[in-house]
Amino acid sequence: MAENSHGEGTGRGVTLWGRIAQFLGVRPGHLPWVTVTIIVACVLVGLAELFSQQVGTSLLFVPFLAESQPYRFLGSAFLHGGFWHLVFNMYALWLVGNALEPVIGRVRFAAIYLLSAVAGNVAVLITADPLAPSWGTATVGASGAVFGVFGALFVLMRHFGADSTSLMVVILANLGLGFIPGMNISWQSHVGGL
Repeated sequence: MAENSHGEGTGRGVTLWGRIAQFLGVRPGHLPWVTVTIIVACVLVGLAELFSQQVGTSLLFVPFLAESQPYRFLGSAFLHGGFWHLVFNMYALWLVGNALEPVIGRVRFAAIYLLSAVAGNVAVLITADPLAPSWGTATVGASGAVFGVFGALFVLMRHFGADSTSLMVVILANLGLGFIPGMNISWQSHVGGL
């Protein structure tokens, strides 16, 4: 079945990619390339970790290493604390990236994502106490960056008068998880990314 200009089937020859795109909710001609690239990069880093622990060790964000190894401010956003951490962050990124990137463009989306990743780790650094265990506590994950793009979507929705209640509930619920004792979730990174 071929697609017409609206992405609807016309009866013949839909490509495998076309079917996958339809299943994932991608509008024809609007693939969020930056979102896809970030997801692929995070999955590749996750796979590399399976073969070498040094990959993870070299990308962890640890406050006491921030000054001497500033690449960790961004590098840790591609590293995750396990399979489910990676899956949930990439699923959230896919949902918001698929909605936001085609609207604001690739460059703006990439800038928001990358700046939010760095800002999340800056918040971790600022709230860490050099005389306490927090100075040596490692953080990983794209959560700060994902919170940043969720925040950008929220601002955009508010600007255009759209109902953002459900998005606000998602943001607040996920922020709240970081404050539950024993969850090992960096609330600092989430708040900083926003």
